[in-house]
Amino acid sequence: MIKCYQGGGTILCPNIKDKKTFKEYQKTNPDFIIPLMYDVIGRNILKNNKKLLLLIINNVLNTSFKLEDITIKDGRVKREWKKEKGRECDILVEIGRNVINIEINKKHTNTKDRKNMSYVGNLYNNYYDYEICQININDYDIFKEGEEIYISMIREMTTGFERIENLKIYDLNVGIFKERCYTNSRRYDKDFITLMKIFESKSRKEIEKEIKDSILLREVYKMQDKLNREDFVLERFPDDLLHELEKKEFKEEGIKEGIKEGIKEGIKEGIEKRNIEIIEVLLNDGMNEEKISKLLNVDIEKVKQVKKNL
Repeated sequence: MIKCYQGGGTILCPNIKDKKTFKEYQKTNPDFIIPLMYDVIGRNILKNNKKLLLLIINNVLNTSFKLEDITIKDGRVKREWKKEKGRECDILVEIGRNVINIEINKKHTNTKDRKNMSYVGNLYNNYYDYEICQININDYDIFKEGEEIYISMIREMTTGFERIENLKIYDLNVGIFKERCYTNSRRYDKDFITLMKIFESKSRKEIEKEIKDSILLREVYKMQDKLNREDFVLERFPDDLLHELEKKEFKEEGIKEGIKEGIKEGIKEGIEKRNIEIIEVLLNDGMNEEKISKLLNVDIEKVKQVKKNL
């Protein structure tokens, strides 16, 4: 059973006339699935699957932690200042003397950077004698240098000495991983490489093709599929995804309407052409204009125009 965490990162699906709800969209587009990149899906799966957490942590940090060592903590880190907003981080894990915060970040904003840094600051205040690490799973290249993973530390600028030795931030670029990591299998596990390939995927067929050889990722996909059918997910999902679906739907409807109108115009033009041919034959046979107009139910001026062009 999946324990569902409903907070953060989503808005209610707007109830606008002539726009399908997401649930209706799913019915007419069965291949579509909300991807792991959206925290309403990714966070819930990570909090309910320690094997997946371990896969990400060991591959990003290049460690060999064991499953039995992982403890998933309450993401509501104690606040140091009363005026600070009490937000909950996505994932908080304790492994021995290591505290690891995992954040799923869709689209880069300064607000998101500040929020993630506030988590790091709070973790340091609460776990100052631990090894502290934040892993950001991003759908963007935060430093625009084309690296799979960036590692940030607090250093003294002149000498380069580490100011805080027990704090590191790892920024993982899903897009770069998807393009490159399959060529670097010595560094990363096969399941981790596949996970990066499917993390942003909105296609069930694409995901099913990639995960067919992985027991763990098939298990993750089942959880993802189940969450995609949960009412709270169907009613609460990211606004940018809603706009993307609406844009696609509008385009598809436009194509359909264009085809329909094209068929109508084609039929109309065909009838018009055929009427002209019949008028020409009847005029050549000597029938007068009024009789042709009544027989074919066309305007007499049209008949005169055809006669003029003979």
